[in-house]
Amino acid sequence: MRELADVLGVPVAAFRNSKDCYHLHVDPAGTRWILTLDAQGKPIVRRSGGDDGQTSIEECVFLFMRREEETPQRDALIALIERLLTTQLQD
Repeated sequence: MRELADVLGVPVAAFRNSKDCYHLHVDPAGTRWILTLDAQGKPIVRRSGGDDGQTSIEECVFLFMRREEETPQRDALIALIERLLTTQLQD
């Protein structure tokens, strides 16, 4: 987790502070990408913040992965998926 946190520029505690979301990335303008669950319990990526501080956009993980290419937030989600799969397969 430390390596992932270092790449993203967030503290390791960002992954442990809440069990209902994971912080994927925060850009210099303050925009945050968060992995969480929607009202139906499906994983979504929520983008919020930035210059206006009020914008919040949600999309399913599948669409996020297809749209985002070579971005820190996509790389973080891929690393998280790989870590979860590795943990699952080792158990």
